[in-house]
Amino acid sequence: MPDDPWDRCADVIARLEDRLKSPIDGELFPQTADDLMQRLSAIAAVAIFFPADQPICRRGQPLARDPDLQSQPPVTETSSLTIHLWLRSSPPTEPATRQAIEEALPAIGSLLVAAVARIGLSQSQHELDSLTHLSAELFADGDADTRLHRIAAELARTMRVDRLSLLRRSGAHYEMIGSSVQARFDRRADQVWRTQNVARAIDQTLDDHPGLVVTLGHDDGDAIESFLKTGNATQLHATRLGADQILVIGERFEATSRDTTMRDSRDLSPLRRQLFDTALADVLRRQGQNAWDRCRAIWRKPAARWRLAAGVALLLVLCLYPITIRVAADGRIVPQTQTVVHAPVNGQIERLACESGMEVTRGQVLCEFSSHDLELEITRLGGELITVEEQLQIAATRRGDESGQDVGSDRRVLEARRDGLGRQITLLEKRRDELVVHSPVAGTVTLLMSDDDLGGLQTPRPVQRGDAVIRVINPADGYRVELDVPDREVGYVLAAIERQAVDPVECRFRLRSQPQRQRQGTLLGLAPSASLDRFGRLVVAASIQPNEHDTMFSADAGVVGWIDCNSAAAGFVLSRKVIEQLRLWGWL
Repeated sequence: MPDDPWDRCADVIARLEDRLKSPIDGELFPQTADDLMQRLSAIAAVAIFFPADQPICRRGQPLARDPDLQSQPPVTETSSLTIHLWLRSSPPTEPATRQAIEEALPAIGSLLVAAVARIGLSQSQHELDSLTHLSAELFADGDADTRLHRIAAELARTMRVDRLSLLRRSGAHYEMIGSSVQARFDRRADQVWRTQNVARAIDQTLDDHPGLVVTLGHDDGDAIESFLKTGNATQLHATRLGADQILVIGERFEATSRDTTMRDSRDLSPLRRQLFDTALADVLRRQGQNAWDRCRAIWRKPAARWRLAAGVALLLVLCLYPITIRVAADGRIVPQTQTVVHAPVNGQIERLACESGMEVTRGQVLCEFSSHDLELEITRLGGELITVEEQLQIAATRRGDESGQDVGSDRRVLEARRDGLGRQITLLEKRRDELVVHSPVAGTVTLLMSDDDLGGLQTPRPVQRGDAVIRVINPADGYRVELDVPDREVGYVLAAIERQAVDPVECRFRLRSQPQRQRQGTLLGLAPSASLDRFGRLVVAASIQPNEHDTMFSADAGVVGWIDCNSAAAGFVLSRKVIEQLRLWGWL
């Protein structure tokens, strides 16, 4: 062995690196501690801890005093590997040796951390392989008895017991459904009968330790002591699975500890418990209880009773609690007083004497139309009238002769024609006078044919007879709301109108420009006929009188409204659309 402490430390690190090239197990840490003590005589004791409170290796006799040297390399964010070294006090350690050990200790710690990580990965892989095998065994195909036997056998192996029984709770009794000893057991056997009798005492003990595996012995009651003596067992391990409906009782025949107090089992991890729970639930579901047993099992659970009570209460509310049927519709603001000016002829707007928003008085000129056809017709009739009058003058200058009777007859015809032409010209001139339109009421002007892209109505502007050109409204008279009620909803509104004489039909609406404010109103009535809205749907206009007189409304402003109709059961109101569709299909 070299005498240089640096060479001895390097030899320890080299031997540790060689061991890391081979499969690693827990013997690596004692071997490393032995190397340190054999090659460095100045070291009196070595202790390696991981985690910090669990020693995994001790060599030598650690002194009562604190360690002389220590290294604490981190393994994870919350754990670290700790190495403690005690140096001999006699003979005193040379400074060079102490310095060599101090510099080598972090390197040794880093190598051991790598070993800890590899051991952890190996254990995790082993656990995953074990869970994979367990899952394959628990969910393998087979009948209910075979699968329950496999579950009991795997559970016995996991809990490290010699015999394990699975019992299903049925009211106040317990029925054995599986055993780890044999696939098919005699349900009338004494061992089965004794296990079912002791199950109640064990189940009561588990009430104080839910979700745990407990150990029971001779000191845990007369029933358990009698069961242990009869079956020549030393200990019982018990827990609940399958949503606490399956009682697991494991028997151990070899004495492993004289401590019979209850303790947790570390072998049944939460993941393994979940696998067993799922496998048992799958077997019991496939085993097929009858409907009455399933109902009884569900009814025993307090949570199921609360859910059933809540369901019954909800059903009663849906069937008995009344809710107002509310019909929603889109609409608009309509002035109470308004007059629309329509084009009287096919022609054009010759002159416009108003603009949008202009205040006008009754009789004030609004616009003037012109019609080439009308002027041509007046001119043509005037020409014919002149021709007829000339013919009458010629007939008056003719002397009486043998044709006097014929002249008198022609003259009467011409006079009749002249009178007819005169009346026609008078009517046409009257129509021409009507081309100058006066405001029928005092109010505010709204242009219905404005050229928005040009900034107003440009003249001359061609129009067809009957075109709406100008509307004059009186804001002082107030406004009303018109809602386009869908044709399929009109029946509810008509039923509400029947009680209107006693209880007016209340309505609510919101302006699309002011959705934050809700206004109230009263239904006045429905239009006598249906019409098509801009989407091509059949609607019936409903007229609503607002409760508040608001002159700040804008004509034709968009509105969303609701009409409160008669009351009906909450269930019908909430599923009204579905019921209506089923009625349209003829299913109701």
